[in-house]
Amino acid sequence: MRREPYTGGAKLCFRKRDRAIARVCVLGLLALMGCGGETLPRGGVVSMGPNITETVFALGQGHRLSGVDSFSDYPAEVARLPRVGGYIDPNLERLSIIRPELILLAGQYPKVMDFAGPRGLPTLVVAMDSLATIDAGIGRVGDALECVAAADGLRAAIRNGLDAVRGAVAGRPRPRVLVITGRSTHDLHALQTAGGSSFISEVVACAGGDNVFAEEAAPYFEASKETVVTRAPEVILEFHAGETLSARDRAAFVADWGAMPTLPAVRDGRVYLVTEAHALRPGPRIVDVAGRLAALLHPEAELPE
Repeated sequence: MRREPYTGGAKLCFRKRDRAIARVCVLGLLALMGCGGETLPRGGVVSMGPNITETVFALGQGHRLSGVDSFSDYPAEVARLPRVGGYIDPNLERLSIIRPELILLAGQYPKVMDFAGPRGLPTLVVAMDSLATIDAGIGRVGDALECVAAADGLRAAIRNGLDAVRGAVAGRPRPRVLVITGRSTHDLHALQTAGGSSFISEVVACAGGDNVFAEEAAPYFEASKETVVTRAPEVILEFHAGETLSARDRAAFVADWGAMPTLPAVRDGRVYLVTEAHALRPGPRIVDVAGRLAALLHPEAELPE
């Protein structure tokens, strides 16, 4: 009787070899997953929030960043850093590959926190939503990154800068200001505005104006046209932060307010569009925002450079 040669051992070796090759392939795919073939750094610090990213760089610690959120755009060095998504769509695969020593979060990010906790990835929530919490937040980042002296210096510079803006407009008539944080249509039916607890309302006050909705507790809400008419704003600051508007687009947004001709701001031609990307970003460049608004509210004032 003819017997086939025994090949079980060879088959077992082949299976082991195939499994080893498969493991190598999987690891390779994980290293490339979601990153377009780029090599991701390991460790370091990940920042999720444009204002947090700016803070890290302002403290001289940008070299420690191994990833940033999708919306971080300043300073220019941010362009070279891997992206790890945002609040709604964090790239958890990338976070797993990078395995940062610390994840800085601009508020509660449930998906990231639920992912990071069981895996031993440290997180620090740094909520900056008022002048006081901007100041405190810079201190917390400084503590976490062990650069307390730099944080103290930055905080002092911001306080002094805001005081200089306040001093430049002190004693001048304070116009009633309507803040528009966004609108997607040209019919003025969805006017997103800011209440007194918002940081942008505080910045308007610093710049020498009075928010017409300062007494509202909600930081942001939708205002009706009827309410706007009763508040009779003398200046309208309409924010299109980070938008690239052509001259035609800008003229169209301003012209929309012609539908409310009784408003003093419309009558006097004091509807201003603010397009700087950081204009609604509570972070280290807040003094620049205050100066920009002060220049619109009080063009005759001698403002600090």
